[in-house]
Amino acid sequence: MGLFGYVTFYRDELKIKDFDKFKGYYCGLCKELGKRFNQLVRLGLSYDFTFLALLLDSVDKSDTRFVRSGCFKHLGKKKNVVWDNPHVRYAADMSVALMYYKLIDDLKDSFSPASALAVLPYWFCVRKVKKLYPKKISVIKKQLAALSALERSKCPSVDETADCFAKIMGTVFSDCADALGELGYNIGRFIYIADAADDYEKDVRKNNYNPYRYMYPDADVSGIKNTAAQSMAFTLSMAAQNYEKLEVVKNKDLLDNIIYLGLRQRMDMVISCDDCRKKGNKNGESI
Repeated sequence: MGLFGYVTFYRDELKIKDFDKFKGYYCGLCKELGKRFNQLVRLGLSYDFTFLALLLDSVDKSDTRFVRSGCFKHLGKKKNVVWDNPHVRYAADMSVALMYYKLIDDLKDSFSPASALAVLPYWFCVRKVKKLYPKKISVIKKQLAALSALERSKCPSVDETADCFAKIMGTVFSDCADALGELGYNIGRFIYIADAADDYEKDVRKNNYNPYRYMYPDADVSGIKNTAAQSMAFTLSMAAQNYEKLEVVKNKDLLDNIIYLGLRQRMDMVISCDDCRKKGNKNGESI
């Protein structure tokens, strides 16, 4: 399962200034990955960890510094980029750690030369993160191992498998059992369920593990999607309650867009037909 790329904004209802802010955090995270680690890990850049950096910075009363900076992808153009930000650095560290251990887990399940090569850029980086966040790394390893064991046993419960990934994201969002940690938990749960529903048809074709294959072996695709939609809708309502407990001091309009609209649009795209999904992609996010 991919597990990344589901947390983003709804473009049609986003103000230009807020879109530029999101790009600032996105580009800032990309540059931080390159500065702290290497250029290859920038390929693992995701909206989910951009959201993490944005959220943590938005509950911090410290000023956010933006600078004009160029990019190899957009030669000759400079953009506003979040610069020298502790929350962006933290998101970069967690992105590298989670990607590394997920790749290692995938290798254990199905070895291939290509997947082994994909691990190498992260192998040289993760040692730094382990020293900085030993407790978080311990949780990530433990929960990914538990998730892998459930998948190997063909666990017929999406709640059990989603709980493992949700606990990882809860720990990534906060060390405490607070609203941030609870929000991270529900974001993680949403990502896992959305990914399972999104990949259901492909997993059936390729005979890959998917919890919905074993929960409802005789259900059709529309039944699976409807069941997943109910779980996702409940999880998003819990995430919204967690979010509303936070004291957001900046970027509130942008965060509101992501929590109340962007995630809902992602859910609708996951459960829609292929033609609807293609139309939805045109109205969705792009950086």
